[in-house]
Formats: sequence, structure tokens, C-alpha cells
Amino acid sequence: MSGRRRERGPWPQLRETTLTAALESDGKVLDTGQRATVQLLTGRRITRGVYLHGGVGRGKTWLGAEFFNALEVPKLRLHMHALLGQVNQVVASAQAGQPIGIDHAVARIVGDARMVFIDEFHVHDVGDAMLLRRVLPGLLSLDAGLLLTSNYPADELLPDPLFHHTMVPVIEMIQSALTEWQIPDGVDYRPLNAGDGRGSGFASGSWTVTGSPGPTAAGTFARVPVGFSGTRQLEVAFADPEASALEATFGQLCGTPVSVQDFLGLTQTYSRWRLLAVPHPEEIDVQAFQRFAFLVDVLVDADLRLDVEAPLPLRDWARAARLPRDADRFLSRLSLLGVGRTNTA
Repeated sequence: MSGRRRERGPWPQLRETTLTAALESDGKVLDTGQRATVQLLTGRRITRGVYLHGGVGRGKTWLGAEFFNALEVPKLRLHMHALLGQVNQVVASAQAGQPIGIDHAVARIVGDARMVFIDEFHVHDVGDAMLLRRVLPGLLSLDAGLLLTSNYPADELLPDPLFHHTMVPVIEMIQSALTEWQIPDGVDYRPLNAGDGRGSGFASGSWTVTGSPGPTAAGTFARVPVGFSGTRQLEVAFADPEASALEATFGQLCGTPVSVQDFLGLTQTYSRWRLLAVPHPEEIDVQAFQRFAFLVDVLVDADLRLDVEAPLPLRDWARAARLPRDADRFLSRLSLLGVGRTNTA
């Protein structure tokens, strides 16, 4: 056996005490499952990367973000839909006759980063699955550690039985290249830290009961540019880029075919969002529910304020029989909103 030391993979090293101190700096105390996850992230058994999953409110994003923030290396953090959107944008921006391959697009986005953190690795769309079949190999070919967080075990990604087979190549890549780790079940901490509206970012928002939402009053509407080129226009109730404020009815943001990429683009201009006239749950179709869930995901990830006006308190509104996929995560995140002043006038 050679006396040369085997080179480790690209996973960056961090002391367990450093990460624990960062996580507990504001008075939080790690539970047993979270502490085991810290030991995994900072241990020496990881070489290539980690696929981290677990139940809602168990701290996946929190643990991943604190690990990411504590690293003193070039690094990149993206929401999964933001990554796919950027890949599409880079490919679409190629000059005529000079196409850019997916792997080159990925390399351009990652740049010199030595750690890539992709949060909310949830797949429900067959188009996303097909794109990931080309994006993930590009990520794995780079000299960078890779951390993915998800509510799903890898083999349950894209759970729809009609399309799950399209995700199998991605699942196999994850399971062969990364260490899959589940944060052990335990307390969902979000509701315990929610409800007073005195937080920052998303948690500073509110859920206000306004009675049954009637037809939106006639008035002046605004149009905001969306899409990669900004040539598409989305009608909203009010938009003030200088004040970074956006107001829209539920129908405008969730009742029309607005994409995750549209939401992500709007977060670059607007940091304070107000969602008006949210209907009773039984009046919302599956697609609109899913867009609402995507909107909440995007705003939580960007940590931007959301104020909601709805006909019922959240605890009653959440009892609907027809909820979007990942409803537990969606409702757990909404529970971070404070209780606004009831207005039934």
C-alpha cells in the first residue's frame, strides 16, 4: 500500500463546535436528531455531498444555511427553481450559431464556488425532472461540495406514478454520488415560533381575516414585467418599485398561469408583498393551490414579508379537504405569519 495520503473529496470541512455555536447563538437548543445531523455535516465521512431530508419544521434549511454561512470558501446558494431558471436563461441567451450546453451553463452559474447549497429540492413537474437529468451531472462534475435539502427521501421525488420513472435517473445519481441523510422525526418548530408577527422577513408578515372576499373593487391596476426578457406583463392591484411594495389579488397571482420563475423574478424588485382576496379553500382549484404553495416557498426562501387577507383564520382555512402537494410544509410555513387585525367591514 502506498504511503501517499488519499485525497478527500470536495466537501468542505467545518468544526462541529463552530456549527453548534452558530446554531445555538440565539438561545435555540438542538434536539437529538438535529445534533446528529450537525455531526454528519461536520464529520469526515462525507466526501462528495449530502442529500438532507426530513419532516416539516425539522430544521433542514436552518441547519443547511448555518453550515453554508459558516464556511469560509467561495460558495453559492440557490432555490432549486432558481437554479433551473438560471440554466434556462443562460441557454436561451446564447447567440445564434453558438449554443451553450447544459453542463457549460451550470459551470457558468456555479463559477468558482466550492460549495453549492440547493434548497427546496422538490420535484412535481415532469419538465423539471427532464431538465435535472442534464443539470445534476453538470453539478456533480464540478469540484464543489453539494448540499441538497428536501422534504422527500430521494426515491420519493416526483411521486406522481405516471411520471415518477422520468425522475429515476436523477434519483440514482443522488443515491450513488451523495450521502442521503434523514433528520430524525421530532418536533415541528415553526408553529412554536410563530404567530406574533414580530419576526423579520417572512415572519414579520400577517394573516388578516377580512370576511368573504367579494368582487375586487374597480380601480386602477398596475402591470409588472415578468419572464426572462421582461416582455410579458402581469396585472396586479398595485406596484411601487421604489418602495419595493407589491399588492395583488389571489386571482392575479395564483388564479392565472404564473410560474415559479415569474415569482422569483418579482422578488428582485419587491420585498413587501400583500395577497388580497384569498377565497374560501373549497373555491380554489388544485392548480391555484399549487401556485400559492410555490409563492410561499419563494417568499420564505427569499425571506420577504407577506401579508395575506383571507375570509377565515388560518387554522380554519387550513382544514380544507383539497390542499396542494406538500401541504404540511406549506401550512407550517404559513403558520409563521402573525395574526392581523380582523376586518369584516
